[in-house]
Amino acid sequence: MSKSDIILEIKNLTKEFNVKTKLFGYGKTPTIKAVSDISFFVKRGETFGLVGESGCGKTTLGRCIVRGIDATSGQVMYYMEDGTKIDFLKAKEEEYKDLRKRIQMIFQDPYSSLDPRMTVYDIISEPLKACYKLSKPEIDDRVKEIGKATGLDISYLKRYPHAFSGGQRQRIGIARALITLPDIIVCDEPVSALDVSIQAQIINILKDLQAEYKMTYIFIAHDLSVVEYISDRVAVMYLGRIVELAPTEKMYSYPKHPYTEALLSAVPNPDPERKMRRIILQGEVPIPSNPPAGCHFHPRCPYRGKECDSVIPELYELEDGHYVACHYANKLRLSGIGQVQ
Repeated sequence: MSKSDIILEIKNLTKEFNVKTKLFGYGKTPTIKAVSDISFFVKRGETFGLVGESGCGKTTLGRCIVRGIDATSGQVMYYMEDGTKIDFLKAKEEEYKDLRKRIQMIFQDPYSSLDPRMTVYDIISEPLKACYKLSKPEIDDRVKEIGKATGLDISYLKRYPHAFSGGQRQRIGIARALITLPDIIVCDEPVSALDVSIQAQIINILKDLQAEYKMTYIFIAHDLSVVEYISDRVAVMYLGRIVELAPTEKMYSYPKHPYTEALLSAVPNPDPERKMRRIILQGEVPIPSNPPAGCHFHPRCPYRGKECDSVIPELYELEDGHYVACHYANKLRLSGIGQVQ
């Protein structure tokens, strides 16, 4: 794979939060590593899925990528069409203005992410006004075009967010992210707050828009079925780290990490004739401010060995395009989601 195939490269990205627990000036101030030394790349035109349990750092990673919050360290390298690359986290003012319209985000909550004092027209057009110098007719035409593409009735553009359902509000959020015609959209659980029937509509809208506008998605979710449907490659996160990364078909058919195996075993199977082996992990998710030594997953791992207690496994390429962070991945024979028990 050539560098021209890559549009975004994350290098050693870390985000730490200092939690203030002092009482009358006494006590400790623990540090939480929400994202810990994460590296991966995203290819042009693909949908890169990011999954894991609640609290594993998915949303924090997404917001660091778009500079919604400042990363503690690391790089987010954006590759331009001419081959030059810019660190989005350290971009100068003019570079940042240009990159800002190229990288957008769809937020999880379709209610709190929209300003209730602004009309739908103002919400959708605001990024366009901030990034381009366009006339009123040009802005109107773009808003109507994107509104139609996302399934919004343009006669409702003068209404306020409270007049819309959750699915309609999420369409407004998608239209706002799409209005600048970005190269990359970070989708932070865009369907998790919606009914199943509405989820399917939104997912299909995203796929259609991707095909039409040649966009790249980073799709954050905890619903493995949705991720399987929309993603080309999937990364699994656990306690701030990526533990496995692979093409979707490989990941779901032949997981290499015990945590991925357990996640996939929890996906409901609609076929009543097929019985799946459900893997119940023992213990609780460790506290992020005090993670276990070595592999963060080892206290809950049924395959753990002595090395897991003290040595943090590096993410390495086990097979072509299949990366895993496990000391014994090459020795384990894990069951896939399609295995009948």
